[in-house]
Amino acid sequence: MKKTQKQRVKDWLDSGKSITRLTAFKLLGLFELSARIVELEKEGYKVLKTRETVINRFKEKVSIVRYAKG
Repeated sequence: MKKTQKQRVKDWLDSGKSITRLTAFKLLGLFELSARIVELEKEGYKVLKTRETVINRFKEKVSIVRYAKG
């Protein structure tokens, strides 16, 4: 049976790894990571969210969210 996007995110977090939108796109093939996180939270799954500042390809500081199992 094919895994859903939500299940792929849950499995990733359950493995002890954190995830960002870019990682979700590149490695899990999904565009709407925040939507999958909301779905998991509605089911009672605890997610830790941390905001980070990174430098983008235009040398600008941007803020991202990193999700981990809470």
